[in-house]
Amino acid sequence: MTSVTAAIAGSLGTLAVVAAATGPALRRRRETIEAAAAAALGTIAAVLDVEGVLTGVVVLLGGAGAARYAHAVIAAKRDRPSQLWAALERESAAKGRFLPRTLVDRLGRASLADVALGDRATEQMTVLLADIRDSTSLTETLTSEQAFVLIAEFFARSARVIRDHRGSVDKYLGDGYMALFPRRVEDAIDAAIALQDAVRELNRDGLGPPIQIGIGLHTGPVTFGTVGDARHIDTTVVSDTVNTAKRVEGLSKRMSVAVVGTQEVVNALRDADRYVVRPLGAHIVRGKRDPIDVFGFEHVALVRRINTYQTSSSARTR
Repeated sequence: MTSVTAAIAGSLGTLAVVAAATGPALRRRRETIEAAAAAALGTIAAVLDVEGVLTGVVVLLGGAGAARYAHAVIAAKRDRPSQLWAALERESAAKGRFLPRTLVDRLGRASLADVALGDRATEQMTVLLADIRDSTSLTETLTSEQAFVLIAEFFARSARVIRDHRGSVDKYLGDGYMALFPRRVEDAIDAAIALQDAVRELNRDGLGPPIQIGIGLHTGPVTFGTVGDARHIDTTVVSDTVNTAKRVEGLSKRMSVAVVGTQEVVNALRDADRYVVRPLGAHIVRGKRDPIDVFGFEHVALVRRINTYQTSSSARTR
């Protein structure tokens, strides 16, 4: 069996790690490993209590998934204990890159270390699906490396916009992505409109041929949670809301409308006066028995600026 290993070497100035093994052995012999971890922590406590003075810090981190693990880190106060906190912050940040913080919070977990395999929750959210239009042309006009750089930059700029509007990217899907907005539907609409601006800026930077994106929005209940195994944990969303958002995103391409949402999105609006909402009719989409009503969304202020510009340009040409 794989056992708990303890490394407490040298003086109090040494950074040591006490880790419990993961995997099937842990599941079979949980009591043994927990006892070993407790014994190791007892040793650590004795070190910390030298001369009755707190000279170090012990942190116990919970594990993820069926194979829980104990991970204790010791650092002596006299030897830059800030290194301990820096290491813990790096570990937390690394996990945060793979598990969206927004979803972790809504799973009711205090930290990323507390997330367990199979954790799940169901909430009302707005799902945003975005996809590059005619992306196959990119691989025809660019090398694979150039196309990768362009798409990676598109993803990076998109993620910033989504975070700025209180959302999180759940999945990157080839040349597109899915984002979730757990608060107001306006967050998703504002993000969708801002994403169009981000794409225009990307095109001005000239990293490749100009790109356009289509965005679909739908609001409804979604079940989200963690899946995978002891070695790899990921988040996923299971819901008909996601399927509908994907179909609406396809309609945005077909109709050449930048941002398209469903009747449910319109119904959830609290500040409808901020937007120009254009009915686009009822459409049959794959996987749906009944037609769905869809709408285009623009900011009122932007439409007014465009109309003012067009009016003044027309007056100058007379």
